[in-house]
Amino acid sequence: MNVAAVSLSGHKDSLGCATARLARDDVLCVPQMVFRRKSAFGPHSSHIETEAQDRGLLVGVSLSDGHRRIGGAPGHVRERVFNCGDIYIRDFDSAYSADMEGSFDFFLIELAPDFLRDAERLAERPARDLARVQAKEDQVLRHLAYALLPALARPDAVDALFVEQLSTAIGAHLLHNHPGEAGPSAERSYRLTPLAIRRAQELLLTTEDDKASIAHIADALSMSRNGFFRAFRESLGVTPYQWLLTQRIDHARRLLSGTDLPLAEIALTCGFSDQSHFTRVFGRLEGMSPGRWRQRAR
Repeated sequence: MNVAAVSLSGHKDSLGCATARLARDDVLCVPQMVFRRKSAFGPHSSHIETEAQDRGLLVGVSLSDGHRRIGGAPGHVRERVFNCGDIYIRDFDSAYSADMEGSFDFFLIELAPDFLRDAERLAERPARDLARVQAKEDQVLRHLAYALLPALARPDAVDALFVEQLSTAIGAHLLHNHPGEAGPSAERSYRLTPLAIRRAQELLLTTEDDKASIAHIADALSMSRNGFFRAFRESLGVTPYQWLLTQRIDHARRLLSGTDLPLAEIALTCGFSDQSHFTRVFGRLEGMSPGRWRQRAR
């Protein structure tokens, strides 16, 4: 999966915001989604306006309290106050304008038209659209947004599989909790066959050319991304990313106890981006640094 950072320039960005007035303007692109964080602090008033365009949907999640805006599509202008965890879902195919008052901090998810056209396949159930909502509380989506904020702040240090897993979870959450008129059908149970589990695990352990991705594995198993993600979790009790981290840490423990390789080399051998990343993950899971663990193991 290719994960890219995008720098915005010019007086107005693609969402109609004056970029010079933003305190934070982070962007991260993944297949079928663009994640953004836009913030403005202190006394602030601005006007945003976008023309109708074929860009799918925009989902906004407020990360702070008390943001006030008056706006909407022509004929549907309303005043709203967004508190932390309140969301909106709106179309890009209608012109939009709004006057905004006060500071704000928003996590934004742009869903490409392909996401909407493939919604039924992605959800593994009839869910062809999303409901359009304004200032509706969704604390689960807020927490998912918080999990992605470090990746937006440091796109050069992104773990592609982790970001892809979160984007899949976000898409599934939106389809399940904010369905359009089609509505959800009864939940089904999904499990992988033993052969499919072995194949998925082999592919997860393959890191060259970014092959350890949910999309690649789902394609290899002739499944949708969400279908594979859910089936893997139901079959093994952990997500693909959690399983892969466990394998990497197991490999690292073997190298720490059985070799004199430097920590930096062990980090790269086990699939971590660098020694700092390895130390951080190892410490979180083992309760101590790799160096201290090696000393105690010997």
